[in-house]
Amino acid sequence: MSNPINAILGVGPWLARHRNNGLSDITWVPVLCVDGRIVGPLLAELGRAGVPAQCTRLRRGWRLPPHHSEWCVWVGFTRYWHAEERLDEIVPLLINSLHRGTAAA
Repeated sequence: MSNPINAILGVGPWLARHRNNGLSDITWVPVLCVDGRIVGPLLAELGRAGVPAQCTRLRRGWRLPPHHSEWCVWVGFTRYWHAEERLDEIVPLLINSLHRGTAAA
C-alpha cells in the first residue's frame, strides 16, 4: 500500500517510511515530531479517538529538531482540532512513560 501523504504531496523518499493507525483522510497536516519509541502508543490513542494519523520517519541526513525526534506526526485535516486536544492530553503521558521506561513502540 502506498503512503497517502506521498501521493498527496508528491514527495520523495524523505517520507518513505511511515506507520499509520488505519484511518484515512483527504488532506494531512504535520503537527509535531516525536521519539520513535512512542509512535505505536500515540497512533493507537489517536485511533481510539477517531483521529486519522500517520507518523513518517525523517530520512537520515536531514537536520533533526533539537530534541532529535525522528518521527513526524501527521493528522487528518478534518479532525485536526480534535487531534490537538487529544495530543495535549496524551503526549505528556507518553513522554512521562518513556522517561520511566514503560512506553512501547
